[in-house]
Amino acid sequence: MNRALRDFIAIGCVMTGVFLLAVNLFTGVTSFWAIYPVALLLCPLAWLLTGDQKTGSIIASGLFLTLCIIQNIVETPEYLWFVYLLPVAVAWPIVVCAGKAALKPVFAYLASFSLMGCYVLLNIYFEPRFIWCIFPTFALLWWPIGITFGRHPHQLSIIGSGLIIIFFAAVNRITSPDCFWVIHPIFAVLWWPMSLFLAKKPFLFAMTGAGVTILYFSSVNYLVSPQHLWAVYPAFAVSWWPLSVYYFVHRLRRLTH
Repeated sequence: MNRALRDFIAIGCVMTGVFLLAVNLFTGVTSFWAIYPVALLLCPLAWLLTGDQKTGSIIASGLFLTLCIIQNIVETPEYLWFVYLLPVAVAWPIVVCAGKAALKPVFAYLASFSLMGCYVLLNIYFEPRFIWCIFPTFALLWWPIGITFGRHPHQLSIIGSGLIIIFFAAVNRITSPDCFWVIHPIFAVLWWPMSLFLAKKPFLFAMTGAGVTILYFSSVNYLVSPQHLWAVYPAFAVSWWPLSVYYFVHRLRRLTH
């Protein structure tokens, strides 16, 4: 990064921070909300001023965590919510200091599972009534999965779509077991592996996609309004997709060969 761009970003962070603080002070100090964006702006500022990624990450992480602790003690001392930021605040400089080692599967699995373990313990100790640790766990699993299968898109699509389906199914079960809404993200995520495996087979892709779409609308029809058979209308419209592909793509290919 050249000096002009670095100075521009640094001055921009300072100007934005001063502006937000001024707005917070002039509009009322009953809630000191400006500390959150200012804390975020201090991270790139410390990174740029130090000129070293490793040192900058340590300073930025320390500043951000310190400001959050101060805000926690000032506003809600009865509930220490800053502990939820501790794993990320510690992990970020460790990952930066690790450098290229962070791109290796062993480091990715060790770091991600360590963070997941921290959030599971925090969930058990602070909020055992609701299993919220599934959300950071879902996000953290993409790190080792992406590194392990990043160069294998077909395998990544299967594992990734399976992870998404399991996650939304768990959220559906925990938050709203009476409403089977998980069928909507399942329908959406199935197109990821289908598009990769059937990209070079347009007729088979059209047949599979149409079948999945008809099955989706039929399932929604049965779950939402079984007394009205409205799924036949989108099923009729979708059936034109494989029909048109067969006559205008697949059949022409067979004739030309």
